Amino acid sequence: MLSSSCSILTRENVQILEVNNAFATAQIALFGGHMLSFKPKHDLRERLWLSKAAKFDGVQAIRGGVPVCWPWFGEHITKQQDPNNKDFPSHGYVRTQIWKIEHTVEQEKGTEIVLSPTTSQGIGFDGEAQLQLIINIGEKCSMQLVTSNIGTDSFTYRCALHSYFNINNIKHIRLHGLSGTYLDKTRGMQSFETPSSYLFSAETDRVHLCQPHNVNIEYDNIVTNIYSQGHDSLVVWNPWQEKSITMQDMEDDSYLTMVCVETAVTQGQVVMPNERHVLTQVIA
Repeated sequence: MLSSSCSILTRENVQILEVNNAFATAQIALFGGHMLSFKPKHDLRERLWLSKAAKFDGVQAIRGGVPVCWPWFGEHITKQQDPNNKDFPSHGYVRTQIWKIEHTVEQEKGTEIVLSPTTSQGIGFDGEAQLQLIINIGEKCSMQLVTSNIGTDSFTYRCALHSYFNINNIKHIRLHGLSGTYLDKTRGMQSFETPSSYLFSAETDRVHLCQPHNVNIEYDNIVTNIYSQGHDSLVVWNPWQEKSITMQDMEDDSYLTMVCVETAVTQGQVVMPNERHVLTQVIA
């Protein structure tokens, strides 16, 4: 049953849960359990970026918002060895499933929504897991990806809340809060030191092997805060122009108005029987 602040609308072939409470408005696609929009009412500023060319056909993953990557991140190891293998979709299989609404509840500081995918089982993952996404829409947007081991053997998985953030111009923003080394996917996964003044001037695809609780994106005296827990890395991505032109679900110049800062488990998380792991991202 939906709470008083929630309603269902349809965009093409995708059902969308719309939240409108005293604190914020938000949209969540049930295809993929996918956050599309979060706009606090205290400043009416959209935090998330959604491609104007995103597909809502209920088949292709939606470009933008916060895709849920699970139970692997990036390419499955089998796909890395055999690029023509189509059994292992990039970033896992739950982002193209229909998620069900377990409940929505009005609370003192916002609306809680609990979603779960059609199934947590799939080709490429042998664990017996139960997956939930717990979202709280208030003055902040909190997302908790909860992976529970309901089997008798441990398993290892990878995941991410692959958030696309709305910005004015990628060439004018600064990213604060990252340090240490990162692996650069554009340069053969070589290791580099994080720049002390974090700016963008080319395609960026970096796995930062650090666990800061707070990073922020700054531009024009506007700051978006991103709080993380349960992660082993933060991934920063922007495709830049050349790659954007090749992507059918992005406009040629749309790379200018987005940056991904992803709360992630890229190195592998072990979950023992009867235990669970929680990956949390809070956007303010």
